[in-house]
Amino acid sequence: MKEGAYKTVVLAFGVLLFAVITLWLYSRYSEIRTTAIERKKTETADNLTSRVSAMVDPAVFSGGDSIRQRQVLQSFFVSIQSRELSGFSVWNRDLTVIWSNIGESVQQQSKEDRKVREAFGGEVGFSIERQKPEHSSESQAQEQCATYVPISDAKGDIVGVVAVYQPALSLHEEIRSEFNQAALPVGAFMFIGYGMLVILLHMLMTPKSASPTAIDARSFHHGKDGSSAAPTA
Repeated sequence: MKEGAYKTVVLAFGVLLFAVITLWLYSRYSEIRTTAIERKKTETADNLTSRVSAMVDPAVFSGGDSIRQRQVLQSFFVSIQSRELSGFSVWNRDLTVIWSNIGESVQQQSKEDRKVREAFGGEVGFSIERQKPEHSSESQAQEQCATYVPISDAKGDIVGVVAVYQPALSLHEEIRSEFNQAALPVGAFMFIGYGMLVILLHMLMTPKSASPTAIDARSFHHGKDGSSAAPTA
């Protein structure tokens, strides 16, 4: 095979393999990210539901005593606040914020919030949002994991929605770590395999040349035959 054709074959195969590897790595990353988010959402929802059930009377969500609501919810937030839980908002069935520590307009309706409406439908919501700490500039905004959890009473009726906000850094680190462990070694192995295949193709497609010994032998016999055939004086 000519050198130009060989280079074309190797280049085309390299581009194809690169595209396949890239798509595979993207698919694997998406799978790892989805799994990590679902795990985070489930763990947060289960933990929050059990703690709300143990510490907050469901009547607080629908009660008309706003002072008592604030006291109970403030006390609950203080009891669960940690480095991994930076924000907390609560909605009643009217989609009205009845308590929040992250700047939500208390006693204001938020019907435009799709995640809140979904939670009132019984579905745990999750999103990654950018929020800036109070009294800070927009450039200091940080990514937060927001989990919207429906809260039910003893009859199973949803009486409110609680949203908790957690720094997204730990989630990103978890996704990155799992991706590095599961996907990158495979991707590296595939690239190494491509390099070995290129070398093999080169060996198979390069025309075999005669060995130096055979060349010397042919030259010797040619010279001998020529000398024997030369005319004598």
